[in-house]
Amino acid sequence: MRLSLPVPVLAAALAGCGAAPPAEVSPAEPEPAFPSSKEGWGAVFWSEGQAWKVGGGLDTIGPRGRAPSTVTDETPGRCGGVAIQGAADRAVLAAPPGVHGDAPAKPAVIAASVVEAAAWRLDEVLPGRDRFTPVDPQASPAAQRGVDVGSVVKLRRYGGPPVLVVGGARAGTGALLVLDREATQVLAQVSVPEMRGTPRVLPPADLDGDGNLETALFTVDHIMLARLTVTPATVSLTPLESWRCPAPPGEG
Repeated sequence: MRLSLPVPVLAAALAGCGAAPPAEVSPAEPEPAFPSSKEGWGAVFWSEGQAWKVGGGLDTIGPRGRAPSTVTDETPGRCGGVAIQGAADRAVLAAPPGVHGDAPAKPAVIAASVVEAAAWRLDEVLPGRDRFTPVDPQASPAAQRGVDVGSVVKLRRYGGPPVLVVGGARAGTGALLVLDREATQVLAQVSVPEMRGTPRVLPPADLDGDGNLETALFTVDHIMLARLTVTPATVSLTPLESWRCPAPPGEG
């Protein structure tokens, strides 16, 4: 029979023999899914044409540019945000107060074969298709596997070949990927659980003027901001902040 001693008794026994007592082990703290950016960013959500800003400054950013906004009602509204007007078309982010940076540029058209290859890379990294995912026999093979591609954005980089920034989802999990130019290799990735709808990519740009690129993966009720660091040899993605604001019934 194996004898098992309580930790205090075992520690005392080891000390009597001149041995060091075992170190107490504390349970590990779970890592947050999205560490807070602490940088003052905010999100913009929409409802029936009205923009609601949650945090951040008044400079709003969307996939079609950026524009200053004004607060029309200080009373907290949808998801604790304030009503604003003049926001950029389809804005998803509010830059930190006092920050100046670039606006996202209109992305180039991507060949259908490259989009299909990007869908297969999403298929490789996303959770498997469940039995409730509908299958369209006329759809592409990747779509038959439940992969929903939202955006494929080409990004040029100095001193190296361009890369692709891809957003997509399957079975309620979103993914933001950086792929090589032919979408044959995953260079960086971030998984976003519980992301409802088809996630799209905010074209990367230096949104805060710090020399790095920022991008976002977003749906009507979920926005994930990430920093994209690109060098001639390496690519990395760092999640900065995540906001969730459930859409009213009938929207999204």
